[in-house]
Amino acid sequence: ASWSSAKNFGLVGGIFAGTECCIEGFRAKNDLYNGVAAGCITGGALAAKAGPQAAALGCAGFAGFSAAIDYYMRMPNDDTAADPIA
Repeated sequence: ASWSSAKNFGLVGGIFAGTECCIEGFRAKNDLYNGVAAGCITGGALAAKAGPQAAALGCAGFAGFSAAIDYYMRMPNDDTAADPIA
């Protein structure tokens, strides 16, 4: 059971990372929209067998989650604001 979960996690991660890398290379930008587009493509592709409504929901879900995580990771942290050494 854990091997199946690991394979699925690897599949999702591979599709997402590969798609995001391709989009970033095509756009020549590193921003929030690359992850959102990659999330939509990944979610839609994984849910495509269940029909168009499931694909749309998968697209929205993955894109929203990717946007939230990417936004959080891009927030400036408090440690870099006040550097006591400089």
